[in-house]
Amino acid sequence: MKILATSAYETHEMLDALCSMAAMDQLGNHSLCDSAEEADIIVFVENTHFDDYLYKKVRQHPLTLQYPEKTFMYNESDKPWSALPGLYCSMPRRFFQHTKQVAFPYLETPNDFIKDVHTWNLEKRWLFSFVGSASHRCRRDVMALMDASKGVQDTSEFNVWDCTVDTKAAQGANFAKTMAESHFMLCPRGIGTSSYRLFETMEAGVAPVIIANQWVPTPHVNWDFAVRVDERDIKSIPSILRSISDESADRGKAARCAWETAYAPEVMFDTVGESLAWLLQERRHMEAHHPWRRFRKIAISADLAATNLIRGVRKHWEQALF
Repeated sequence: MKILATSAYETHEMLDALCSMAAMDQLGNHSLCDSAEEADIIVFVENTHFDDYLYKKVRQHPLTLQYPEKTFMYNESDKPWSALPGLYCSMPRRFFQHTKQVAFPYLETPNDFIKDVHTWNLEKRWLFSFVGSASHRCRRDVMALMDASKGVQDTSEFNVWDCTVDTKAAQGANFAKTMAESHFMLCPRGIGTSSYRLFETMEAGVAPVIIANQWVPTPHVNWDFAVRVDERDIKSIPSILRSISDESADRGKAARCAWETAYAPEVMFDTVGESLAWLLQERRHMEAHHPWRRFRKIAISADLAATNLIRGVRKHWEQALF
């Protein structure tokens, strides 16, 4: 399919990322184009814009207004609302609409140190680890597991979006090393239902433990390699993971394989294209089977039948008179 990828804003790192992935795409099932008229799909690839959190510029963009039937968006907001149908990283399960949204990974993750972790052969020091901030109540319960594993580290004072280059590098290296030394990596939700950490863990080839009741699994991979723990059962994590510790290596390999199959840079553009194509098909199906559309067809048919009847009666009377 031909895809016109664009943005409604001057700052659009995710659009740049997608274009780079399109250039390295290995599958060739989809391609970028510059013509909105020729495009099968138009997608706004957006970051979170705090000055326009409801994406008014996207919803009122000329392309959206002219081609509403084929316009979608990539939305990575932590607390999104359905501005347009499209690919959503953190749409909560309670608001998720399967005909309008595809659960999706982040196009890019902020830690460059992760990409080589799967090749490291470090001793596994920790049964499980977590390096992150207490940005959600379930993470406070995770922090309480520090006594059970020294791999749990509270970095609430660190802000990856507001720090020096050296500080970011040091934190990134520590995160990667801790992950490499762990059998399992805890992936609790943060402000959003999803997190970069989950997909970084897959890339690193470490078994993820998903702690996010409202998270919607992405449909592109089989998530059997992951361990899911209810947010209310965090205290049970040490015993749960000890009981399956011998599975960690196989789960990690399966996680890495899933990432390579669907989310590696050289295949991500195809995953985007396939997901958007599915949404386009769903939209066309919904429009074709919408009750109003069927009523409209009935109304048009009835109007046509009435018109033909009147014409027939009029013709009959004209022939009778003359």
